[in-house]
Amino acid sequence: MILRFISIVICAVISSQVYAQQNTFSNNGSKVGIHTLQPGAFLDVSADLTNGKLGTVMGRLPEGNSSGEGTFLGVRGYDTRFNSVSGPKSFSIEHSFYGFVNSSINFFRGSDTKGGFMTFNTFDNIERMRLDKDGNLLLGTTTARGEKLSINGGIRAHEIKVETSNWPDYVFKAAYKLPSLTETEQFIKQHGHLPEVPKASEVEADGVSLGEMNKILLKKIEELTLQVIELNKKVDRQEERINLK
Repeated sequence: MILRFISIVICAVISSQVYAQQNTFSNNGSKVGIHTLQPGAFLDVSADLTNGKLGTVMGRLPEGNSSGEGTFLGVRGYDTRFNSVSGPKSFSIEHSFYGFVNSSINFFRGSDTKGGFMTFNTFDNIERMRLDKDGNLLLGTTTARGEKLSINGGIRAHEIKVETSNWPDYVFKAAYKLPSLTETEQFIKQHGHLPEVPKASEVEADGVSLGEMNKILLKKIEELTLQVIELNKKVDRQEERINLK
């Protein structure tokens, strides 16, 4: 009995020493360190989370909590270098249900100490949205091609307002040289599309700018309107000549 008591005391002392070596609880309550003796924040959890280890769990729910890692919202770590499995991912905030990650917010490092980006995953932890290092928002795609918003899919909205400049009312000014219908016909025969309107192959490869395309279409409508007005004047003059005869 005495030997057992001594054994328990020794184990308790050893455990308390190990515990004290790994964690810090300041007497004034200012900082708490877990796995660190020098916490850099009010709560500093400094365990090594490389290779997909689960670190801090911020909350759990009872359903599915006994399966795998359970049902929780928590932080998982990956690596500070490029990894063949996770790529350049460093951390993720995960929602796990029955041990399966449903959705997550993922933090990726850049090519240097700067330049990181974020992804947002849903349904089986599949990436749906990316905010890249340049502040471009990508939905359904991982490639930015110069626009601040890139979407691989449809857009439904009540209204879309496009701000643009150099609206083509200059077509109605006296100094504007209106192309003749003959010139337009020759251009179409040679190029297979209207002047200034992009070719089908260009649109298929690069898409079109709504603002720029609206300006082009309006310009063509204005030119066509002026041409129709001029044709109508010619018809009126011909009718006058016919009536004089």
